[in-house]
Amino acid sequence: MQQNNYQKITDLLLVLGLFFLSNATAFLYVVWIVPDLVFMAGVVWLILAALAVWILYKHSLIFKLFESLKRNWVIFPFLIFSGFSIFWSVYWQVSLYRWLILVFTIITGGYIGLRYNIREIIKLLSVFGVYILFISSILIFFVPKIGVMNYHIIQGAWRGLYWHKNHMGLIAAFINILFLINIVYSLQSKEKGAFAWGLLYLFSLLFVHKTDSVSAYMTVIFLHGVILLALILLKFGKYFHRSHYLIFFTVLVFAALILYINLEFIFSIFNRSPTLTGRIPMWTYLFDTYLSKRPLLGYGFNAFWCVDAYRMAMGEAAGYPDPIVIADNGFIDILINTGYSGLILFLIFYFGAWWHSIKYAMKAIDINGVFPLILMFYTLIANISWSLIFENESFFMLIMISVLFSISGGVPINHEG
Repeated sequence: MQQNNYQKITDLLLVLGLFFLSNATAFLYVVWIVPDLVFMAGVVWLILAALAVWILYKHSLIFKLFESLKRNWVIFPFLIFSGFSIFWSVYWQVSLYRWLILVFTIITGGYIGLRYNIREIIKLLSVFGVYILFISSILIFFVPKIGVMNYHIIQGAWRGLYWHKNHMGLIAAFINILFLINIVYSLQSKEKGAFAWGLLYLFSLLFVHKTDSVSAYMTVIFLHGVILLALILLKFGKYFHRSHYLIFFTVLVFAALILYINLEFIFSIFNRSPTLTGRIPMWTYLFDTYLSKRPLLGYGFNAFWCVDAYRMAMGEAAGYPDPIVIADNGFIDILINTGYSGLILFLIFYFGAWWHSIKYAMKAIDINGVFPLILMFYTLIANISWSLIFENESFFMLIMISVLFSISGGVPINHEG
């Protein structure tokens, strides 16, 4: 019994450590200025990946890991291509380092997916979310020089642990959705805790608001709509016929057209422009000036924004007072780093994850079964105006891999861990 409790604590610390580590470069943007910190982070990744493999071996799950890797082979074309990109990278040391982190992310994500079911992954992410909001609140209220942005064009927005308010806002939006899922599940299963999750949900909404991130606002609104639709389908889906779905998708298309036509008005509500605060002109310059020179292969995995000359030139061209450090779009960042070839290979994996999530959601009996699909909607919406796939951190790549492994042969949903 004592050994079993020790194993549970070890597993818990390992998973939370992986969540923390996969966010580390977004916590401490200074790591790229201090090479020793980068090396230390790489060593920690190696140790945690080795520990994950050891635990899987101890529980006779190595064969199952290989079986899951075979089932989810769609990640390997992108992994192999991004590895080869080291040879033409404009900053091969960064590409090598980030590629190794991608390998460790796949290994440790596989570990999480094989050890935990979807409900348990939601609980672990929720615990980590409480930690993020708690530490961020301490920084905001007691060390505002760190926790609150005091930048000449951004004043007073909460950024908490993260280097930028948009990153904090989108993380808070994801945490908010996790808390909402916990509320819904507590009510569905008649478990205790709905009130506590409700308080955390309201606080996370306040957090999203105080980050002053329109990306986070739009993500929260959209995902609440997805959850509402999921609850309707869970409750009344058996009464729906093909004609009902046809009517729904027709209404959805018209609604999307109306939103597109009125984009300027919608963005004006948030005191923003339909150019996504200058992102669209910046993307145009990025495509015309840089991508056009290396359209097929790109500049090397995660290498482009680590070259000072490119960052400064992009800032000047966009009329921004400082060098630009990311494309503010997760898919464009993959494109500029690995070219159209790499983006296509990534999309093979990405659409594969969508397909598995849709199939899993179609069999859902409660909100937990819809979480993988909610996660995919989040990665789609959040990455339109920020880079949350693999540029600043590897957190969401780790979650996607974990969830994909869990729903394609990991721990069954009634596992009690």
